[in-house]
Amino acid sequence: MSDRFEEILLEKGVITPDQLHIALIEQQKHDEFLSEILINLRFVSPVVVGELISQISGYPHIDLQTIQPDIDLITKLGKEFCEYYKLIPFCLDDSLHVAMLDPDNVIIQDIVKRRTKDFFEKDPRWIFYHTYKQSLLQALQQSTQSQAQAPDASFENLFLNLLDEAFSKEASDIHFMPLEQMVLVKFRIHGELETYQHFEQSVFDKTSVRFKVLSNLDIAERRRPQSGGCILTVHGNQVDCRVSFHPCLWGESLVVRLLPINRETLSLEKLGFTKNQVKILRDLVQKPSGLFLVCGPTGSGKTTTLHALLQLCDYNHKNIMTLEQPIEYRVKGIRQTEIHENGIISFADGVRSMLRHDPDIMLIGEIRDEDTAKMALRASMTGHLVLATLHASCPFVTPARLIDLGITPNLLSGQILAILSQKLIRTSKGRKAEGELVVFTDEMHQLIGDGGNSSKLRKMYGEFLAKNKLKKQKGNDIRN
Repeated sequence: MSDRFEEILLEKGVITPDQLHIALIEQQKHDEFLSEILINLRFVSPVVVGELISQISGYPHIDLQTIQPDIDLITKLGKEFCEYYKLIPFCLDDSLHVAMLDPDNVIIQDIVKRRTKDFFEKDPRWIFYHTYKQSLLQALQQSTQSQAQAPDASFENLFLNLLDEAFSKEASDIHFMPLEQMVLVKFRIHGELETYQHFEQSVFDKTSVRFKVLSNLDIAERRRPQSGGCILTVHGNQVDCRVSFHPCLWGESLVVRLLPINRETLSLEKLGFTKNQVKILRDLVQKPSGLFLVCGPTGSGKTTTLHALLQLCDYNHKNIMTLEQPIEYRVKGIRQTEIHENGIISFADGVRSMLRHDPDIMLIGEIRDEDTAKMALRASMTGHLVLATLHASCPFVTPARLIDLGITPNLLSGQILAILSQKLIRTSKGRKAEGELVVFTDEMHQLIGDGGNSSKLRKMYGEFLAKNKLKKQKGNDIRN
């Protein structure tokens, strides 16, 4: 219908080819129908758009401003459901009418039929609407203010209490684990999972829908993994919630990662690194170019360490740019870009674009594929300092991981400044980082170029440390 709509607009002279070109460019930036873009740009009126699309689609057209939405019906269907799928139900001549922005969506039609079959004998009548979004928002707001929402008050309290408890206990993640007859809720606190409570399946279903709607996910999809995010206010603090759904035997598993916005970035000393490690890291971030990698398991604080390193950089005199998924720390003075799953830009595309912005220091949230690895290496080879994370078990395995991703050994040789492997350990005062920092020598780079394996690298580094310790001891003897 989109192509036919464009043709009719041009044939009838409703818009000019230049206006259509501008609208199509805007459509690429925003996930909206072309008709919405045209109205927002004031190239055409809602009435004209509605009449044209009605002619093409065969659905009657209605302006939401001329109808009174049925609050009870919105409540029965679910306010979040109506808001996400942009539909408004109303009664006319004792029949259910549903005004939809996309009346061809048969999946949503089936859901509406199932949810309203006990209230109406006849099938709903589908009507196309096209008007400013404000009309839709006003209709949905009326349903929120209605007393019909009162039965869900207990769920609202439970939902808010859940977030309050997780935030006050400094939980990094909330796990919803479906069992045969209930859902187990756990908090990850200082690296350990602790049971919070059990939810009935009906309560979890509401929680699941709430997070899906807030994260712009498909509430009808339960068989495929979905990921998204939203920002909520908890205890007066804005929290970035990263939501991940995964299908399991007894239903959907849900994990919500809590990332407080504008949280304090800790120094390397407070994170738990030794004085010698901090000194070496301070020297590394002053290098004009090269590759510094932080490896370790998920949740080991790799991103936190990299942001602590950025604190040591002079952002007043250096151009610092980051690519992250998600942005866990918001830092003034540097340009941060967030990579979204299934988004327009990938890590590799982001690095390629950043190179055109004359960066001095680049932070890459994760090297996960061949394209990203090659772009990170290219950046380090062309005069940029690149800080990145990589999933690897130890510093000596990391070069092999990069080679496995498609990096040529002779190109990798000479580019790695150092690799930090870290994990979090529990102490009486919480968790702290414990890291193994390896600064690569010329001999080690030569071994990488020759395709040397991890065991040879470890042995060579051990010999290097022993040799330097022996030289230092001899020097002390001579001075004495």
